[in-house]
Formats: sequence, structure tokens, C-alpha cells
Amino acid sequence: MGKAKGKTAIVSATRRRKSVEPQFENPTHEQTFRKTFELAAVGIAHVGAGGKFLDANPHLCEMLGYPREELLKLTVKQVSHPDDANVTDEIRAKLRAGAIKSFKMEKRYLHKDGSPIWVAITIAVERDTDGSPLHDIAVFEDICARKHAEKVLRESEERFRALANLSSDWYWELDTGFRFIRVEGRYVEGGEAAVGEEILGKTRWETGLKIEDEGGWPAHRKVLEAQRSFRDVVMYRTYADSATRYFFASGEPLLDQNGGFAGYRGVGRDITERKKAEARIQYLATHDGLTDLPNRVMFNELLRLAVETAKRYERQFAVFFIDLDRFKFVNDTLGHEAGDVLLREMSSRFKDCLRASDVVARLGGDEFVVLVQEVNDIAQVSAVARKILSAAIKPVEILGQECRVTASVGIALYPGDATEDQSLMKHADMAMYLAKEEGKNNFQFYSKDIKTQSLERMTLETQLRHALDRNEFTLHYQAKVDFKTGRINGVEALLRWQNAELGSVSPIRFIPVAEETGLIIPIGRWVLRTACAQNVAWQRQGLPPICVAVNLSMRQFADPDLLTDITAALKDTGMAPERLELELTESMVMQNIERTVKLLTAIKNMGVRLAIDDFGTGYSSLAQIKRFPLDTLKVDRSFIRELQHHSEDQAITEAIIAMGKTLSLTVVAEGVETPEQEQFLRAHACDEMQGYYFSKPVAPEDFASLLREHVPVARP
Repeated sequence: MGKAKGKTAIVSATRRRKSVEPQFENPTHEQTFRKTFELAAVGIAHVGAGGKFLDANPHLCEMLGYPREELLKLTVKQVSHPDDANVTDEIRAKLRAGAIKSFKMEKRYLHKDGSPIWVAITIAVERDTDGSPLHDIAVFEDICARKHAEKVLRESEERFRALANLSSDWYWELDTGFRFIRVEGRYVEGGEAAVGEEILGKTRWETGLKIEDEGGWPAHRKVLEAQRSFRDVVMYRTYADSATRYFFASGEPLLDQNGGFAGYRGVGRDITERKKAEARIQYLATHDGLTDLPNRVMFNELLRLAVETAKRYERQFAVFFIDLDRFKFVNDTLGHEAGDVLLREMSSRFKDCLRASDVVARLGGDEFVVLVQEVNDIAQVSAVARKILSAAIKPVEILGQECRVTASVGIALYPGDATEDQSLMKHADMAMYLAKEEGKNNFQFYSKDIKTQSLERMTLETQLRHALDRNEFTLHYQAKVDFKTGRINGVEALLRWQNAELGSVSPIRFIPVAEETGLIIPIGRWVLRTACAQNVAWQRQGLPPICVAVNLSMRQFADPDLLTDITAALKDTGMAPERLELELTESMVMQNIERTVKLLTAIKNMGVRLAIDDFGTGYSSLAQIKRFPLDTLKVDRSFIRELQHHSEDQAITEAIIAMGKTLSLTVVAEGVETPEQEQFLRAHACDEMQGYYFSKPVAPEDFASLLREHVPVARP
């Protein structure tokens, strides 16, 4: 605003014939006028022909920044803002012509330093006795402060609108009758505010919206009438295309300057996508994401309700436990995508076998469960089971391949077999295992006379499925000792399972079950990673570096992710590849020699050592064995056990040692338990021994103590 900010100017432009001063008959009046002119808190100026300043009071000079004598040399247009220099021309012409007596206008002037000054001018004309215009008289009020305030307010409003348009929320205001008087923001299509002008002047309950709050609109109106704030009130509307959109609104009372109620203001948002996500989450919590069948959680609830209903009305129903036979073969051979296709197809087929009142659910993997409501006799249940078996065995085309699977079905009846939901599930599961033992592709009813081994097998598998999650597995370590140096050169990691219900379970019992069910894959992955991590931990304790051996199962060796698992175990634990030795059985490597050579070569290129375990029990020959990039041969313990008593075992052991020497392999004898066995092996140049004679398998901390305290004793 320059130096004239906050001040007032009166510019008087006159066209005089003789003098710019008014003529007073009384000198006292003239003095009073002059004093008023000079001391006025507004600017006064007389402007003559051509807009030239004829006189100006001090306030105007101060406002424009000019001394009086300098200002009187200028014209009005010379001190006007260029954009406003001609804005008064037309209206001044009307004024001087007598069409109007005065006018008021806002325009910009320029301070001497060039800064703009907003002024509100009021201009009138002084005329002579015959009515001709003499000069203009104008009163100018400095309105810079007001203009600045208006600009700030306008910019603030523009910022608010811009932010509202960028936000996913919208801003709204209601009057004292709770009608919309303002809605701002970026509105989604079909949203509350998308109807634009249609909602203005209406209450929310007049816009077609419904409310989710208990009590509906009447309850919400009571909140408004009580002038209370509200938060996250959810409303919705169904449109012509049957699509439903959801919104929430939060608001607070709006008060005037006197503290009186002036309406409401608040924010709203379209939450349709959030509502859809919540509905999807709720659906996934009770349904299987792959097949869209009810999941275990939902089935358990339906089964519980079925038990209650059957008790009340004295009805019977059946629970089927279904497991697909050969599913894992399809999954492992054609991939998980093929397995998913198969599961979806089986889901559809099972549903087609049932009535609308019956329920089929997927528990996980290839396990399904069926609730057959209101059965009358065994024949009816058997008929449903045959339909399921017939549906399962039909061929399925997957990725251009025709696949066939069968199903094993176990059945439990309410109330004959159990009167509790979980007992029914357990008994149906037990019957399913009996069906598998009976050759698969059949159904079996639960019976109290089910073989004990079936119950044990089912219990074993059930517990085994949760063993990893419950951290029930541990590794014990058995040392391998060098015959020449007496040092501990390596160690074999051996899996142990301690279960709360079954106690200590022998690997002979659970490893075959793990192989059959495919659980050996994640278990073997855990063993590999744990053994590597333990070996690194021993080295960090300052113990001498050794090689740790890990057994691979048949399923692991056929797993396409084997190389990835080995790489990940080494990378994640930081163990050097040469400190890992993988043990494979002789029968494993002889099944597909071309694939075996390729796979073993890839493992060897990683720097990992390879050993043939239980050597001598298979049918391999020297010509075949030399094709594999091996490091170690391990003589099977069956030959070592009777070494000192049977010459045949001695001959086989000597031949294996000789074969190993011919191939430059390290030969390790397993199951060494006596001094006589140790002496024979040493005498025949066996490289290493492993067995109870030196140490049984021990816990990690005990092996660390053994490695730390063992003093090598070399023998000739």
C-alpha cells in the first residue's frame, strides 16, 4: 500500500474559471473551511480541466507520497494505476452533464514509490450560478486494509476448495433445520454429493439415504436436535442399477458469534470400497478362497447347529471325511496350478452329488468334509458315498493331460457313532484312514472295532501335521571320526520327534508317514536349515570347523525346489557350501540315472559334498557309481553289525572299501559299536567310522562339549 496505507483521501477535481478557492462573504467561514480542508483525516483535492490537480490537502499528499507543489503539477491519470486510469471517464461525463449528482467507486492509485493504493472515491461537482460545472469535489477513503482482508479471505476460501477437491472426503454444512446449505469436495460417481444441487435444501433423510445406526433416522434426528456431535455414522443408498454405495458422515454443531446454534458442519466420505473389502474379509473368514466352499470354521459352526437341531427333533445325519488319493502325485507332477484346477473340479462334482440342504466344505489341501442332513438308514448314506466315489474317479483334463484321482471316504453317523460335533469329525477321519488302508477308492463306516493300527496311524499323521508349527522336532548329532588322525571330521544330523500325546516317536514310525503324506518336504527343509544354522553356531563358539551331513528323502530328491531350498539354507545361515554334505540312499540315485546325474552335478557345482548312504544294499555297480559326482560312500550298518562273525559281511565290507578307494571316495562305516568292528575297519583302511562305539547321537550342546573336549588319538 505504500506510505498512504490506512489513510483517507478526498480528491476534488474542479473546473474553475477564476480561483480554486470557494468564495465566502464572511472571512470567518473561509478560515473555517480552510482549516477543515487542511486538517481533514481524509484526502481532499480539486481537479480542473484535463484532470489536473488544482489543490490537495496534506492527507492526500501524504497518502500519495508527493509534496503539494509536486502533486499540483500532475494529473489524476498520472497517479492512477494503469489498469484503472480510465475507469471513471464515462461516469464523470454523466456527472458533469448533470445526469447524476455524485458517484462512488473503488479504484487503484499509485504511490510515488510505485506501490498500488486501493481507494473508495466519492465525487460530486461544484457548479456556478448558471449551473455550469466549475470543479469536481471528491472524498477518497483508503480501503487497502479491507481489500487485503478480502484477498486473504478469498485465497483462504480457494485453498479450502482446492483441498476439498483433492481430498477423498467432502465438507458439508446444514442450517438450523438440518437442511444442506453447502457441500464441497471431490465427489465419487453415485456418491451422496454426486447428485449436486438436488440435495441442497434437503435433510439427509429426504435424499433417499438409509442409515445403519440402530434406531434409524429417528434416533439420529434426536442427536441433531440435542445439538450433539456425531462420528462415523454410516449411510447407504441403492441405485437404479441395484448397486449399493455406502457413506459415512461426522459432524459437530456450528455456533454463531453469540454462541447460538447455527446448524451443523462436518465431513463425509464414500466408503463403498471399504465395505466391499470388509464383506470380502468376512467371506474369506468362513469360505475357502480357492473353491469358494465353506471352510473349517464355517463347517464346524454348521455341524454344531446340526447337532443341536438333531437333538431337538431326534433326527439322524452323517458326516463324510473325504481325502483325494493320488492328488499329491498330480500336484507334484503337473504343478500347483494343476492341483488347484483339480480341487475346484472336485468341489463342483461333490456339490452336484448332494441335496441343497447338504453341505460340502474344504478343510485344506485335498481334504473335504460333507454334512448329509436327515438320513433315514445306512442304505441312503451308502448311496451318497457311491455317488461321491463315482464323481471323483471320472477323468479330468488338466493342462492338456487326462488325469484320474480316486477318493477315500470315512463316514460317522449321528447319534450312533457320536453325539458331539468334534467326536463325529474325529470318527469320520478315522474311518477315512481305514478306507485308505483297505486299498483306497472306497468308503468305510466308523466302527468301534476299527483296527488299533488305523487309529494309531491316524493319530500319528494328525500329530505329525502340526509338529513343525508346535516346534516338536529337534536334531541330534552323531560324530564321524577319522581313523588315521582320531579327529572328529564331521557329524550327521538325525531327526527326533517329541510329541505331548505320543511321547518320543521313533523315526522308523514317522518318517514313512511323512514320506507318504508329503510332509517330509517341509520337514526336510527345516532339518536342512537347522543343521546349517547349528554348524555355524558351533564355529562362532570357537569350535573347529566340521562338515555336517543331512539325509535327503525320496520325496525331497524328487522335489523340483530342492536346489532352491539348498541355496536358501546356505545363504540364510551363512554356512560355507563345503561344510554341508547331503546323504542319498543307493536306491534313490539308481531310479532315474540321467536325472540323477544332472541334479547331483548341479548340487556339486554349488560346492556341496555328496554321499551315498546305506551302500551295499542296492544293485549299483562300479560302472554306474562312477557316473555320479560323489565324495563319500557309507557302508550300510547291516554289514558292520555281524562283521566279526560272518565272513560274507567281511568280504562285502572289504569290497566296498576297495571300490571307494578306486573311485577316490571317502569311505565311512556306520553302526560301529564294538572294538572288534573298529579294529577290522582300521585294518582294512576304512577312512571314518560312525556309531555308538565312539558316541551316540546327542543334543547340540552335548556335541559341542564332545568336540571341545575330544583329544584326537591317532592309531597305526
